[in-house]
Amino acid sequence: MNEKRGSAARRSLCLAAEVLVAEHGLEAVTLRRVAQIAGQRNVAAVTYHFGTIQQLLRATVEMRLQEAEAIRGQAIDKCSNPDGIDAFIAWLWVTRPALDAADELAPYAHVRFLLHMRLAGLLSDPFDSSVDRSGTPALEFWLECIRISLSHLPPHIAQARVGLCGLMFWNAIAIHMDSLPGHPKSDSLKEILLDVEASVRLILDRPHEAAA
Repeated sequence: MNEKRGSAARRSLCLAAEVLVAEHGLEAVTLRRVAQIAGQRNVAAVTYHFGTIQQLLRATVEMRLQEAEAIRGQAIDKCSNPDGIDAFIAWLWVTRPALDAADELAPYAHVRFLLHMRLAGLLSDPFDSSVDRSGTPALEFWLECIRISLSHLPPHIAQARVGLCGLMFWNAIAIHMDSLPGHPKSDSLKEILLDVEASVRLILDRPHEAAA
């Protein structure tokens, strides 16, 4: 029972840090504010469970990454033909799970949190080939599907296309979040992302024209 309470307390602290970063930025995360939002009477709750604010933020990122990893893994299990996956479908399974986490404190808090972490250099690019993905085999599976599907292209062309698609995806979310005075509307964000995905399909499917 104590272990369950401890796990619940850690999750509530992560969610509190997430919503603080999402709505006010990294500088808003303090021991007192995190404890208050998490419903913890003891201001030292973060120190007890995580050690430091920085470790709390890393734990929050890891919590969301593992949730996305589980979604990607379920998608792999449902694949009827894993050898015939095109780059666009694989790209969707790399990006979409980042939007599928359950928000308990504020709409799209997890997405806004991840955006802040990326801007601060505390979250790696999922398409960065230099990052060790041994702890996220499902993500690596979908990235490998993209690499195989684009293997007919020169490596620098394939990397540029995938990088452009990633920038379009996250920039669309960032612009949408910043343009709203209150909480983002999920319907309008989904519409924007459908437009982005249509462009991504064209970019990833476009044949390479070698220079004369």
